[in-house]
Amino acid sequence: MRFKRSILSCMAVLPLAVLAQEKDSLRHRRELQEIVIAGKQDGYKQDISSLATRSPLSLLETPQAIQVAGQQVIRDKQAFTLNDLTPVLTGVKANNGMGAFGMRGFNGYNHFDGGFITFNGIRGNFYMWNQAPLLYNIERVEVLRGPASALFSEGSPGGLINMVTKKPQAGRQLSIDAAWGSWNYARFAIDATGTLSGNKRWLYRAIGGYDRSNSYRDNQFAENIFLAPSVTWLASAKTDVNLELNYSRSNAVQTYDRGTFVKKRTDGTYDFDFYPGNLTVQSPSDFGRNTNTSATLTFNHRVNDRLSFAVVQRLVRSQLNFADHFLKGEIVDDKIKRSYQTWDYVQFSAQTTAYAHYRLQTGSVQHNLLAGIDYNRYGWSKNLYRDAASTTMDIFRPDYSNDVPAPDPSDYYDDNKQANTLAGGYIQDQINILKQLKVLLSLRYDHYKLLQTPMSAKDDLQGDTSRTSAWTPRAGIVYMPAPHMAVYASYTRSFNPQLSNAGSRGGPFPPRTATQYEIGYKGDFFGEKLSVMAALYHINYTNILADAGIPESPRQQTIVPGTRSRGAEVTLQGNLRNLSIVAGYAYNQHRLTRNSSIGKEGDRYVNAPDHNANIWAKYQFSRTRLKGLGIAAGGRYISSQVGNMKTQDFIIPSSVVLDAALSYAYSRYNFQFNLNNLTNTRYFNGGLSRTAVAALGNPLNFRLGVNVLIL
Repeated sequence: MRFKRSILSCMAVLPLAVLAQEKDSLRHRRELQEIVIAGKQDGYKQDISSLATRSPLSLLETPQAIQVAGQQVIRDKQAFTLNDLTPVLTGVKANNGMGAFGMRGFNGYNHFDGGFITFNGIRGNFYMWNQAPLLYNIERVEVLRGPASALFSEGSPGGLINMVTKKPQAGRQLSIDAAWGSWNYARFAIDATGTLSGNKRWLYRAIGGYDRSNSYRDNQFAENIFLAPSVTWLASAKTDVNLELNYSRSNAVQTYDRGTFVKKRTDGTYDFDFYPGNLTVQSPSDFGRNTNTSATLTFNHRVNDRLSFAVVQRLVRSQLNFADHFLKGEIVDDKIKRSYQTWDYVQFSAQTTAYAHYRLQTGSVQHNLLAGIDYNRYGWSKNLYRDAASTTMDIFRPDYSNDVPAPDPSDYYDDNKQANTLAGGYIQDQINILKQLKVLLSLRYDHYKLLQTPMSAKDDLQGDTSRTSAWTPRAGIVYMPAPHMAVYASYTRSFNPQLSNAGSRGGPFPPRTATQYEIGYKGDFFGEKLSVMAALYHINYTNILADAGIPESPRQQTIVPGTRSRGAEVTLQGNLRNLSIVAGYAYNQHRLTRNSSIGKEGDRYVNAPDHNANIWAKYQFSRTRLKGLGIAAGGRYISSQVGNMKTQDFIIPSSVVLDAALSYAYSRYNFQFNLNNLTNTRYFNGGLSRTAVAALGNPLNFRLGVNVLIL
């Protein structure tokens, strides 16, 4: 039952129009697909991804570094958020407990405009930057390293994280999950799928979840409600339609991770262990509420064995309402000045994507052509933000009685709305010149427009507008000297429009661009059970927006010379009999290339450690009296990192964090016990743009979970 569920889950994420090669009945075609894909997405070994090319392609044939963490890894780690899963993703680092991540030395939030996150390969992130993305409805997580603008338009130079959602299945199933853990953590989830009609052309999936927790930090609490119903209509052997709805609501005290205090010594160095980890700059009355909704409609059609196309419409709406405190300045005699911020914010994203595949052969050369268009309209319909001076807090003896200030003329306000439009088109050709030689060529054009409109005289910026366009090429070559071995080289680019382009601040400015050169090796060993991936890369990043440094015009900005990120990555992943393993090492040097207002030539980039290593291994007993028992252990090492760009001596210390797990499977029951941070190491994920605080990681904690497969 579990083996067939894995097959069906993989089949569901690949476009029906692409996979179908037979003209027989719908049932026969579905059975054939199960046979073809069997074992390809099972366990820790993951062989196929459509992320890099919008077509199901083996990782060996893809000229770019890709890692896939499947359902088994997610379950073994008891990863309930994307942040929980990053310790097994090579070179990926969660910079705090919210939605900030780092890849190949570049940092960003899981934002809707050019951030790290896509869903099923489509723009329109479901979560906001103050949220850790939930994994209730996620089948697997794919990581594409390096620029990905050739297919996805604007985006981070460091790479892309794609969340592949669970799809309706023909086989009837119902499973229930429950988990308990440290700090009064509780989680419940239900997942049901099956058919809605006798002919099995209408399929459904219904996923729901609830979790809540306190924290080792003072006065913190968070809860989430999540719902994800979806329906698939198998209209014919050539056509399918899928509708997926998502809803989440979160309620939290202190929704932002404002970090733990860091003491500055008299000699100018920093003591990261002086202040207890439970202390926070925030107040018990602070709060944050998020409501996220999305709808995705996907239409796939196969015209014939050569031509197929897909159309996707994705709508996302997210609302944030919060009141929060943050620090201002440095700590003096264990006291800190604070600001008080309120925010009522509504953002939206409407993404339309259409693309077509066409296969042809010219002599002995095979072509797989892809052509597509994207139209994305996103922004915010409400942005009412206030930043006011609050009370000075004694860190060890906080007084919260007067920390909500009355409105004052000196308060800073945003009160505006903004609409961004991003229209683009691309063409791509996957060329098989010989059985061993494959070439990937693509070119994209994007046009971007921004219009920000003030909603009242309180708005500080009073409007912003800009236009820009970009050509984004990509080229790659793969040579396979043996059936299960490949070497590759690629050239990729990315672009990002500037988020602030107002003439009053010195704009308009050209978009940020990145160019990457990458070479790599991929191989499958031990009967294709274990994969090895290695990559070397060099990224040039230009057109960074920074403070112009003009005292009489403090809001003036300017373009400064860029940065260079280069490094190496190695990933080992797969299954060897009863042993499953995922391990990785990433070396990265991200440095400023010239002197500028953001730093000196050679300065380290913020939250970008030079070394990042991880391992997770599980042994599953199968032939003894211990059959059903699983033992797992692993850990992660992150070297020191600069926590503030302007203050290169604010060094976040290196850390080693160890985890372990026990599991037991009996009949339809699965029990899981995870112990995280075994040695109770005090470690920091990264800096928070200040030298008085840093993002503290979780101390020793446990999770006990049970999964029941009812049907």
